Amino acid sequence: MLLGVAVILPTVCLLWFMSQAVKNERLAVRQKLIDSYTSRAQEIFFKDPEIAIEDPNEFSASIIYDQNDKLIYPFRTNQTANFPAYNIEKAWELEYVDKNYDEAIKQYDSISLLSSIVEITYDCKIAVVRCLIKQKKTTEAIEKCRQLVYPSPDTLPIPPIHSAYARLMLIDLYSKTNHPDVLKELQNQLSQIEVKPSISTETKIFVLGELIKLAQKSGLIEKLKSEIEKTQKIINSASLSIMAADYFDADIAAQGKPDKTFYKIQTTPPLYCIKFKNDDKKTVNLLTAEKMKQLWQSSVDDFTDELIFCRILDNTGQIIAGQPEMWLGGKYSQGQKFLTRSLGKFFPDWQVELYFRYGIFTAAARRQQMIYTWTAILVIGLMVVLAGVAGKTVARQVKLNKLKNDFIATVSHELKTPLSSMRVLVDTLLDGNYEGEKTAAEYLQLVSKENERLSRLIDNFLTFSRMERNKQAFDIGPAEPAEIAKAAVDAVQTKFGKARCKFDVSIDENLPQVPADKDAMVTVLLNLLDNAYKYSYDDKQIELKVFAEEDKVCFSVKDNGIGMGRRAVKKIFNRFYQVDSSLSRSAEGTGLGLAIVKFIVDAHKGQITVESKPDEGSEFVVKMPIVGK
Repeated sequence: MLLGVAVILPTVCLLWFMSQAVKNERLAVRQKLIDSYTSRAQEIFFKDPEIAIEDPNEFSASIIYDQNDKLIYPFRTNQTANFPAYNIEKAWELEYVDKNYDEAIKQYDSISLLSSIVEITYDCKIAVVRCLIKQKKTTEAIEKCRQLVYPSPDTLPIPPIHSAYARLMLIDLYSKTNHPDVLKELQNQLSQIEVKPSISTETKIFVLGELIKLAQKSGLIEKLKSEIEKTQKIINSASLSIMAADYFDADIAAQGKPDKTFYKIQTTPPLYCIKFKNDDKKTVNLLTAEKMKQLWQSSVDDFTDELIFCRILDNTGQIIAGQPEMWLGGKYSQGQKFLTRSLGKFFPDWQVELYFRYGIFTAAARRQQMIYTWTAILVIGLMVVLAGVAGKTVARQVKLNKLKNDFIATVSHELKTPLSSMRVLVDTLLDGNYEGEKTAAEYLQLVSKENERLSRLIDNFLTFSRMERNKQAFDIGPAEPAEIAKAAVDAVQTKFGKARCKFDVSIDENLPQVPADKDAMVTVLLNLLDNAYKYSYDDKQIELKVFAEEDKVCFSVKDNGIGMGRRAVKKIFNRFYQVDSSLSRSAEGTGLGLAIVKFIVDAHKGQITVESKPDEGSEFVVKMPIVGK
């Protein structure tokens, strides 16, 4: 706990100081960035845009009023002339109801000759061409139509609207007959982009649209690409002008907006307009939302970088350029706003908003933060390592203390048992509490047995002590495996000869010699046999085998005892380890026997293996190298 406190408390303090340092670093970087980008924004946004507000060529469309607020452009003809009928209805009935085209032509020709009104005259002439087309008299229709489009000098000048319709009819006839002049005629008409004042803007849009359709019908779109592009712009501009004029007619308040300021009008699609006055007229120039975006997008792109982004909002609060925001979780998902300003004098109700991208302070302060971070990591790592070393040392000391305590308790218990037994037997003999010499002899044998057991325990302790000091010396030389096994068998024969203990010994003949200290190897077998005896049930079955296997000689000790699990098998060669470590266990021992066996076998460059299962017994096999191998 003390080590944990010693590590955690300084670590928490260090992390707190580091977080404060990083926070201060971010605040400093933030302020520097705000100052820098505010100055930069002043140069880019807070000035008049690069647009000539009085140049209609810079705008998508325009509306023009006179000083009395009368609409000059787009031009509209709302009055219908009250011309005499001249019985023209009868000609229409012959054409459209009776489909008597010959009579209709005669009637139209008669009216055109009698009429003194130019418009009616050319209405009838165009009707004659129309009837010829319906009669499929294409050649005659083309000739009549050409006379209308290209009149002789002595004829009455054709009104512009009639001229436009006549040209449409001529081009349509050329297209149907694959006339070689169709391309020339289309080029001539599409190039006349100036509109006569007497032609309404709606008529202009219609005529130019029909010309584009005829070019498409004739397969001449590619050849007339530049003319069609110009024409389409004229159509779009005129359409926007009509739409905006309708809006201003419907919304009188819109006409009261201040001059030379951009604002949005709620048309479909939306338009942006700016008004200004000349000496004799008032003009409203119009921009589409797309063109307004183009006007500001270059400034937005110039300002935006990996740290910040911006957006432009019009007078209605709608985004016209830049990135839109997404409000999620109480904050802008794409950035953090740090500045809002109005734009120049032409855009008084417009705003530019500047945003920091999320994470940019971490990126900007990354170098200093990395210094803090790595310093903290090194210090904390060093503290953890030192704490780990100290903890490991303390844990090892605790483990050693526990082992020492367990060892002292085990030694005390193991030494006390034979001493107590001998004392009881000796006191019995001294007091004469026995019957006959035979009983006395039995008591003396028991004393001898306990004395032998005590000597064996002491020998194990001394061997362990020498092992710990690495002072155990072995007299290794050629030895006969059979002699080692017989010496071990003779030592345990009396003990194993008791009832209910079956002891089988199998020693192969002509076994090769092994390099060994004979007494040490006998100790190995005695310890293994003693364990087999101690940890077997009352009906004991112990087997000792000595045999050759490839280039080794094997000593196998097998029993039918209590056996061990896999976990215990991995630990049985550890010092002081016992499967049953309680002092009330039935089998005596200090947990040093197998550790001594492993030490001796390793010193002889041999191997020891064990196979065991609970309640099925165990088998220990010691494999020794052969002399000369």
